[in-house]
Amino acid sequence: MSSQSLPQYARVEQPFGVEPPSVRCPICGEEGYKMFEGPPWEETCPHLAFLYPSEAGEFVFESKDFEKRTKGLKLGFPGLDNLEDYLQKAGYNNSLLVIEITYGGMACGPTWFTDAYGFDYSTLE
Repeated sequence: MSSQSLPQYARVEQPFGVEPPSVRCPICGEEGYKMFEGPPWEETCPHLAFLYPSEAGEFVFESKDFEKRTKGLKLGFPGLDNLEDYLQKAGYNNSLLVIEITYGGMACGPTWFTDAYGFDYSTLE
């Protein structure tokens, strides 16, 4: 498979104890996707395809296009480990940029989380 047919990834690991950054859309620069701020998702920019925080264990935001693409997938969503395959089966190519941010802190011991943000460059067409 060529790199043009695969969703693109940027993976960032924050140092332990550092708060995750507030992610800005790489297309329009709009802010507002920080997991802990939560809904209303109507205020997101039109380029955000999905938001998957590992702490929630599910997509907390899905664009209408993302819902349409994934609705027919029989396998469901098994987690971040299989996100790349899931997105390929949904028909995404290199017009989708996934930013994964991993961060950790203390709870009852050290704990790590990864938030995945999908930005769809095909919305510019």
